Amino acid sequence: MNTNTVNVIDAPCGYGKTSWAIQYMNSMSEGSHQFVYVTPFLDEVQRVKESVTTRKFYEPETKKGETKLEDLHKLLGEGRDICTTHALFQMATSETIELLKANRYTLIMDEVLNVIEQIPLKKSDLALLLDANAVDIVTRENGLQYIQWNEQKIDYDTRYNSIKEVALTNNLMYCDNSALIWNFPCEVFSSFQDVFILTYLFKGQIQKSYYDLHGIKYRYLSVVKEEEHGYELIPYSLRKKHNKQDLIGKIEIYEGQLNDIGESISALSKSWFINPKKKDLIVKLKNNARNYLMNICKATGEDVIWTTIKGDKEKIKKQVAPRGYSKPFLAMTARATNDFRDRYILAYLVNRYLNPIQKKFFEQYDVKIDEKTWALSELIQWVWRSRIRDDKSIKIYIPSRRMRELFKSYLENDHFEEAPDNAIVDEPPSDWNL
Repeated sequence: MNTNTVNVIDAPCGYGKTSWAIQYMNSMSEGSHQFVYVTPFLDEVQRVKESVTTRKFYEPETKKGETKLEDLHKLLGEGRDICTTHALFQMATSETIELLKANRYTLIMDEVLNVIEQIPLKKSDLALLLDANAVDIVTRENGLQYIQWNEQKIDYDTRYNSIKEVALTNNLMYCDNSALIWNFPCEVFSSFQDVFILTYLFKGQIQKSYYDLHGIKYRYLSVVKEEEHGYELIPYSLRKKHNKQDLIGKIEIYEGQLNDIGESISALSKSWFINPKKKDLIVKLKNNARNYLMNICKATGEDVIWTTIKGDKEKIKKQVAPRGYSKPFLAMTARATNDFRDRYILAYLVNRYLNPIQKKFFEQYDVKIDEKTWALSELIQWVWRSRIRDDKSIKIYIPSRRMRELFKSYLENDHFEEAPDNAIVDEPPSDWNL
């Protein structure tokens, strides 16, 4: 697949990624640039709309008789500058692609997107669809396998309508005889004039593996603040190294007997939590967390954030919730929110592993995922919701030995921040105006 090279601005929180993006959008003329800015949360949409003063950003809305996606397409057709959420951007269709190409937009994406999702499917469902000649498994020129719906059976109204709808978008992929995977249409990225992704530890992200899968190249950049010119993008090879010694002095990681529960490599993983034999250990984890928060840290609810796996109908979350501290829960997948930036007592009660189906999906095409960097990046994204993002001290309880050692290794050296071997690290950004 021929595509532009994506610009990945990979830098820690506080380096000025969002500030650069706002400066960039403010400084470019409306005649040369139209922007689509995509962010995880609605409150960030408002912040960008208020911060960019040289042009007007439009937010797609649900109107009478019109969906948000239809409004997005209307705004794209008019060449408007658009600020929207990941959730809406994920709905992109072939019509979205054509409208983007017609207006030569620049994409700025705050944090990575959920670019693949498993489609619910029982073990025999796919075999049933194949036997009924409703679908075919098609191998494309790039060697990737897709599920194609039989055009002669488009009008069939069955329990598999949801699968049919995804298959008809040509974005339903096949995973090793065990699952169907919705794949974000990669043509979206090549429909933009330039693409900038603002993130950290990109080499551990699913989106990086997705780019590898589809042959999309990526250029690594960093950001610096200059007195005269404000924020500037620089090749990653010239980046300013993160001051880990300063961080080490501000992060107090608990070391003590309360960590004994997380010694095994799988302790506090999803499989550990759902194992009926671990019921007593879950009670112990709950008590350990309360002991840490109440007795060791003397914390109030306003000081704390904690997380764990939610489970079906939040069953696991309720089982683990430390008594007296159930309210300051922050989902382990939280990103790009500033709502907890005053919190400084943290409890990370989970051991992150990739979804095995997602891992298998990439591995069947010999695309490797750096699972340790992925787990670490998930932890760091969560920790940096706290006041450490403002360079203030925090205390944290990480009972999983695996997660704790990953975090300590990150603080002690820079190897997690080394760019992937196939990344371009010595070039300026693709927009010549920069």
